[in-house]
Amino acid sequence: MEWQQNNITFTSRAAGHDAISERIGPALRAAQEAGDLADWWFMNKQPWPLRYRADGPVPLIERTLTALVGDRIVQEWTPVCYEPESWAFGGPAVMNAAHGLFHADSYHLLAYPPGRGRLGRRETAVLLLSAMMRGARLDWFEQGDVWAKVADLRQRATAALPARALEQQRPAMLRLMTVDAHSLARPDGPLANRDGWTTAFEDAGRRLGELAASGGLTRGLRAVIAHHFLFHANRAGLSRDDQHAISFIAREAVMGSSDNTASAAGTHPNADSVGPVNTGTITPSAADAEQLRNALVDQLQAAGNGLSPATEDALRSVPRHLFVPDASVEDAYKNATVHIKYDSEGTSISCASQPSVVARMLDQLQVQPGQRVLELGAGTGYNAALLAHLVGPEGRVTTIDVDDDLVEGARAHLAAAGITNVETITRDGALGHAEGAPYDRIIATVGAHGIPHAWLDQLAPGGRLVTPQRLKGSVSRSIAYEQRDGRWQSLDSAMNTFMPLRRGIADDDRRVIPLTADGTVRLQAPSGVSVDVDALADVLAQPRVEEWTGMTVRAMESPEWMELYLTCSLPSGLIRMLFPPAAKGTLLTEDPYPSSTAAVDGGAVTYLARRLLERTTEDGGKLWEFGVIGHGPGSDKLTTTLADLIRTWNREYRGHEATFEIQAHDAPTPPQHPGRFTLATPLNRIIVNWQ
Repeated sequence: MEWQQNNITFTSRAAGHDAISERIGPALRAAQEAGDLADWWFMNKQPWPLRYRADGPVPLIERTLTALVGDRIVQEWTPVCYEPESWAFGGPAVMNAAHGLFHADSYHLLAYPPGRGRLGRRETAVLLLSAMMRGARLDWFEQGDVWAKVADLRQRATAALPARALEQQRPAMLRLMTVDAHSLARPDGPLANRDGWTTAFEDAGRRLGELAASGGLTRGLRAVIAHHFLFHANRAGLSRDDQHAISFIAREAVMGSSDNTASAAGTHPNADSVGPVNTGTITPSAADAEQLRNALVDQLQAAGNGLSPATEDALRSVPRHLFVPDASVEDAYKNATVHIKYDSEGTSISCASQPSVVARMLDQLQVQPGQRVLELGAGTGYNAALLAHLVGPEGRVTTIDVDDDLVEGARAHLAAAGITNVETITRDGALGHAEGAPYDRIIATVGAHGIPHAWLDQLAPGGRLVTPQRLKGSVSRSIAYEQRDGRWQSLDSAMNTFMPLRRGIADDDRRVIPLTADGTVRLQAPSGVSVDVDALADVLAQPRVEEWTGMTVRAMESPEWMELYLTCSLPSGLIRMLFPPAAKGTLLTEDPYPSSTAAVDGGAVTYLARRLLERTTEDGGKLWEFGVIGHGPGSDKLTTTLADLIRTWNREYRGHEATFEIQAHDAPTPPQHPGRFTLATPLNRIIVNWQ
C-alpha cells in the first residue's frame, strides 16, 4: 500500500466543517471497514490535505469528493504526491509510528467534538502531549523544555499575559499536566470511551524514547515530540496564539522562571480549565456553542469584568455565533472583535464589538424589563438581541444602521435567533427615529464626536444615553448621560473606541498621515485635527529627543486618565499612531505606548513611551516609567510640554476621575479653572472636569 494525498479546497470554512464531520469522515471509516484503505489522517488548513494508505485511489473517497464539488461545498480537489516530513519526526525509521499516531489522533478528533461535560481542545492537547512525554520517560524538567520549544516555535501575536493572571492559571495547568488521562476515560468521565486516544500518544512516546536511547533518531527526542504537538494542535484547530499560550503557561508551570507570558485574545484564568476552545474541523452542536458561550462569560468574570446579573444572563442566553455566521464558532466566542464589512481600501467599517466592551456598555445602560430602547448602529444585530433579552417580551428595541446590507443581515440574524421584539431600520443614525420616540434608553454602538440633538430630544424624561464619544484627538470614552436639573451630566464612563458615524450629518471621518517615507508608521487622525502633512513627511528619520518624567505605573494599571488629561491639555490632542511590531526598537523606541499617543505641532511630532525600571513596588512588582519621544523641528519644546503635563497630572489629579457634561453652543460659557476643560464639537461642547 502507498500513501495517497488529495488536497481539498472548500468553498467556505463553515461548509468544510460540516462536510468533514458528516460526509468525508464517514466515508473514510466505511472505506477502512471495507478494507479499501488502511490508515488515514488530515491536517487542518486550506487546501485541506487528506492522506490515506491504499493500493491506489479509493473509489468511495473520490465519489464523495466529486459529489461535494457538485454540491458546491468543495471548489476543487486535486491528487498530489505525499512527501512525509521524515526528518522533522526523527527519521524514516520512526515514520510508521508517526503515521499510526496521526491516524489515531485524526479519528478521535472527529469522533470527540467538545461539548457539555467534555474537555475542550486546549485541555486535550495538554493531556495528550503530557501522556506522550511520560511514555517517552522524560522527566519533569525535560517536559518543561519540550513546552519551551513549542513556545519558541509559536511566537505570540497578542499582548502579554500579566504575572498575576499567569499565577492563577498555573494550578489548572499543573492538574492537566499530571492527571492520569486514563482515569478520565471511564464511562461517566469527560473522556468517556476515548482511552485509545491517550494510549496512542503514550505508545508513540514510548517508541520514540526507545529509538532515542538506541541512537535511532535523526533529531533530538524533545524536538520531535514538540513537532508532534504542532501537528496535533493544527488538526485540533488551535490558533498560533492558543499554542503559544498553552506552551508558555505549561513551561512556567514547570520552570517558574518568568513573570510575563502571552495569551490568545480572550484567554483568562479559569478554576477548572485552561479556557475551553473548540476544534477547527467540526461544527459544534447547540450544546457545544452553549459551552463556548458560557466559557466566554466565565473568562470575562475571571478577568475582573464585573457583570450585573442581567447582563450576565443576556450574554449566556443569546447565541453570538448566529450573528457572525462567516466566523468559526470558536472565533465567535472569543473576547475579540469580529469584522464583517470593509470599505474599498480594506478598512473595517462594521464589526461585532468585543464582548467585554459590549458587556460594559450594557451595564452602563441599565436596561429594565418593559422599556423601549433605541440603538444607533445595528451592525450584526447581536447587541440588539442582547437588548431584546434585557427588555423582555413586554419591551421593544429599534436598531438603525446606514447600510441596507447591514440592516438586512441584522434582520436575518435576529430571525435565526428567534428574536421577535426588534425593529431594524435603514437610516442615518444621527437622526434617531422620532416615530418611535420617546425612548427609555438610547445606546450608540458607533463612535460620535458631537452628540446629535435628536438623541437627546428623543429620550423620555429620566431616560439614559450611552455613547462612545471621541472627546479630543483620538481619545474616546463610553459615557452614560442623564439629564439632571436641566443639565446633561455623566454618571459613568469607560475607555473604549468605536468605528465612527459615517454617511450622515454627524460624520467623524479619519485620515492617515505617514511619518516615515514608506508609511510604516503613520497617524490615524480625526479629520477635524489640524495636521501639516508635508511638514511631517519622514519626520521619524530626523534626530530623536526624549524626556523621562518619573511618573510610573504598575502592571495592570491603566494610565487612561492621564491620557485624557493630556489630550484635553494639548491643541492637537493625543492622536492614535499605527505601527507594526517590527517598528519597535528600530523606527520607534522598544516600548511605545500603543493607545492614543502622538501629539503634533507644525513639523514636530511626539509620542509617549515606557521603559521598565530596575526598582520595583514594595511587593516586588514591576514598574514602568513614562517618557516622551520627539522628532522634527520644535520637538524639544513639545517634548518638554508633554513631560510637564504628565508630571502635573501625576501630582494634582492622579487618583481622581473626570466627569462630563454636554452643553449647547449658546449656553453660558462655564468659568475656567485648573482641571476643567471645554471641548468644542460641531454639535455642542463637552465640559470635562476633574473633581
